[in-house]
Amino acid sequence: MFKSFSWKKNRLVSTLVAFSLALLIAGMSPAIASSLTLGQLMPIPNAGNGSALPAGVERRGNLEAVPIRLDGQELFRIASPAVFNRNDPGNQIPVEIRAKQIEDNLQRLVQGNPSAGEPALDPESLQVLIDDVNGQPVLFVRDAKLAEARVILTVTDSDAQYNGTSKQRLALQWQQTLQQELQRAIRGRQPEVLQQQIYLVGKVLVAAVLLTVLLGTAWSFLERQRKRLKQQVMAEAAAIRNQEMTTVAATDDEIGFLAGVRRRHLGLAQRQQLVALAQWLLFWLIVLLWVGAIAFSLSAFPQTRFFARRVAAIPFVILLAWFFTGLTNRLIDLMIDRFMQSQEKEKVLTEASLQRVSTIAKVVKSLKTALIYALVFLWVLQWLNLVPASILTLGAVVALVVSFGVQSLVKDFVNGFLILLEDQFRIGDNIKVNEFSGMVENLNLRITQLRSDDGNLITLPNSLITHVENRSRGWARADFRIEVAYDTDVDRALAIVKETIETMAQDPQWKDQIFNTHELFGVDQLSHTGIGIRVWIRTAPLQQWNVARELRRRIQIAFQKNKIQIGMPQQLIHDHGVLKKEGVEPTPNSDEQ
Repeated sequence: MFKSFSWKKNRLVSTLVAFSLALLIAGMSPAIASSLTLGQLMPIPNAGNGSALPAGVERRGNLEAVPIRLDGQELFRIASPAVFNRNDPGNQIPVEIRAKQIEDNLQRLVQGNPSAGEPALDPESLQVLIDDVNGQPVLFVRDAKLAEARVILTVTDSDAQYNGTSKQRLALQWQQTLQQELQRAIRGRQPEVLQQQIYLVGKVLVAAVLLTVLLGTAWSFLERQRKRLKQQVMAEAAAIRNQEMTTVAATDDEIGFLAGVRRRHLGLAQRQQLVALAQWLLFWLIVLLWVGAIAFSLSAFPQTRFFARRVAAIPFVILLAWFFTGLTNRLIDLMIDRFMQSQEKEKVLTEASLQRVSTIAKVVKSLKTALIYALVFLWVLQWLNLVPASILTLGAVVALVVSFGVQSLVKDFVNGFLILLEDQFRIGDNIKVNEFSGMVENLNLRITQLRSDDGNLITLPNSLITHVENRSRGWARADFRIEVAYDTDVDRALAIVKETIETMAQDPQWKDQIFNTHELFGVDQLSHTGIGIRVWIRTAPLQQWNVARELRRRIQIAFQKNKIQIGMPQQLIHDHGVLKKEGVEPTPNSDEQ
């Protein structure tokens, strides 16, 4: 059944990788935080480094505190005098060792030790009591199954000082907490309770599977709609390109038709983005559904409740941050597209201004995406307590890397910004950069992508763009050259060429693409190959090639009709005293600019 859901592999893989990284961060965050809060990178293990605090230990003045947990839940915090050199603590007991002993005592009370003949406690008869031993309150446990009381912990002066109360009052607070939590933990391990939890978890997982099937079906339906809209958008884009190539200097009717095509194109593109947004929301709904189902399943059992809290805390927050970041990013994209569509409908901007705004909007989208994800990434680091003291050290390392290894990247961004600011070229322009030329398909702060005449996609870092020939601004020129035979009547040949050009300029199909035919016209060269005639024709942008091709066709017909020969390279050959002339007929030539 799931084969019918054409899931996008890259989305699934990226989400699984992100979830795995989140789990990894959840497991390693205490260790990372303890080292980064000292303003340093993860240290290499060193026997002489005894001043670093272990994971989870908090130092406050001359006291160190650590939480006591049962089944992953924090009960309270204990404290001990600070140990400044853990490699040589002397007579002091580090607080983390004391906490480990207390947690081991609680685990033995909850789970029992059948191999040693120690049964689990009875939750109904269990009592946590307080006794005074050598002036220190001691908490211990009694129940109907225990032959003698078992000590849990001793309330010390450091505990009272850290919690800001007296030892006796603190002992009473801890007594109530331990009484409730021990009974809850023991009841949760009873066989009948475990059976109920297994049944409940089974129902939750079945419901998750059914919801996944339902949401997956909706996702597949939207995928088909998205592909259909994508084909329509591509078809409309091709129609716009073709129309622009033939109606650059168009009539009012043609301009109105082109504007209608563009409005339909923007509408289809917006619908495509809305469908993609709905798909994205469904995908994330499935992800969050399974994160919640797994977290609930783990929290149902005391043995796995500790992992459930990690699944439901750090990874869940990271995924939730990722979700809202992507949602914000897509909503801003929709707002930008809606603004572009409103400008197109209201005809506030000219064609050139609209093209420039469209190019800048595309760059703003990519830059905005990078900024949003960077800000959320820093927020997550701060939420994990990985930023405050370490940001200077990490910033210095990043600055060092940038100064040595990313200089070209900085140049790309600076040059890309200048290209946009100075409006050197836009998406849709035909440009030439060094030996590369083609139509600009993509432009951002780092790269420019051209589509060459051969259909190849050329990617240029913006730092390499120092000289640009833009063939799409204002007007273009067809530099047309042709040679006629040397013995041709030159005035007659010039008249035929001029008449052919003027006839073409008056043709309704071509008159809107030819602006001026009088810039340059005449004999440009005399040589052994013939008489060179050169003509400059000013045309609409990107129309110089079309005009030159049509002009070649018309001149060939006119020359053939008037018996005018094309110029040929000639040479004289003496064959036993007989003079022979040989030649090879060339083809007309033109250079378009």
